[in-house]
Amino acid sequence: MKLTTLLALLCLLFSLSAHSEEIIPMINDDPSTDKILDREMFDFVSKTLGNRLANHLSCTLKVHPGREVRKFSSGSEWVEFIEVDYDSSKLGGKTTHFKIPMGAKYGLKKVENEWSGIGEDIKIQLSDRLSHWIRFVHDGRGQIVMLQLGNELMTNPCARSLR
Repeated sequence: MKLTTLLALLCLLFSLSAHSEEIIPMINDDPSTDKILDREMFDFVSKTLGNRLANHLSCTLKVHPGREVRKFSSGSEWVEFIEVDYDSSKLGGKTTHFKIPMGAKYGLKKVENEWSGIGEDIKIQLSDRLSHWIRFVHDGRGQIVMLQLGNELMTNPCARSLR
């Protein structure tokens, strides 16, 4: 009985210390994706992703806007998308190909960074089953200084080092 009481007290002591102020919660600093990709933002993203990557980024990105007629049960309609080909295999990553449709959700915010001082952080989230996303920071002068692609299962960053 005394051994059981001792073990119970040790467990209680451990659980109380686990809730101390030393635990720092994880904070997600991604832009909130609560806006809908409209024509103006769609064109801006397409143009910005087509810009050059900063020298410290070690990957390739090819972007092609596309438009085609698709036949659905409700009839034919034009579908617009940004086709993304991304390769970070030099860093042990993967080659990724996907399409960002007009109407996807996005968020943005101004951020400080070590490459350009200040930039605009943009995240576009698809509503597919794995929640694919692309996140990038541009410097406002035509250069992408940070780039990541991912989904619920993985993140595929594009960076050689933090410099």
